Amino acid sequence: MTTTESTPEAVTAPEKPLNYRFSVLFTAFARFFRGFLLFVVIILVNAAIQTALVGFFDPVPGLSAVFIITVLISFVVLVASFYFLNITALTVATQKPKFATVFRRSAGQWGRFVLWSVVMYLLVLLGLIVNTYLGLAVLLVLPFVTLAAADDQRNPLAINFRVIGGRAVRYIVTAVILGIILIISNLLTSVNGFFIGGWLGALITWLYWGLLASWYLTALALIYRSTRAGAVKSD
Repeated sequence: MTTTESTPEAVTAPEKPLNYRFSVLFTAFARFFRGFLLFVVIILVNAAIQTALVGFFDPVPGLSAVFIITVLISFVVLVASFYFLNITALTVATQKPKFATVFRRSAGQWGRFVLWSVVMYLLVLLGLIVNTYLGLAVLLVLPFVTLAAADDQRNPLAINFRVIGGRAVRYIVTAVILGIILIISNLLTSVNGFFIGGWLGALITWLYWGLLASWYLTALALIYRSTRAGAVKSD
């Protein structure tokens, strides 16, 4: 009697599908409208609070209680808004987002994001103190850290470099275009502050940068999700 034994077949992990086509930034513009309502709500809430802080308190840099409290409120609102922008960008990269899923996150996940956001903020701030372009360079070298933190990755720094390594050419092209956009945006913000200023200038600035951040975070999320390091976790 002969017996046949089944030989195991070599299983190769499938390549991660690209979530974008010819251009990440063009695809991100289209995906932005998947979460348009969410993005707009987050941007408007942040812009309204930040503008109100400027309009009502008109804080003057110093050690006064008003200035310190204003800065703390502004920072908390900014980090919360940035967190939800990251979560929304990660979601629209692969599916249509819902309010319930975006805003239902664990305390641990929120804490990890806050920690890495503070680290990124300090690194960028130190870079800007030395030179404006050094601060921008930090953003360009560590673009996926906050996305990885929002995605509940244990080591966002390592994930950042793994994602860049997996899509190096695509990211470099995207980063060069972003660098040009950031330089132009910085000039426009300076013009806005000089000719308009006040609460209206602050409102315009927050709305503009909120929309720009949403678009670019969506582009980064498309690259991030197209790599093994940033793939959607299966339950």
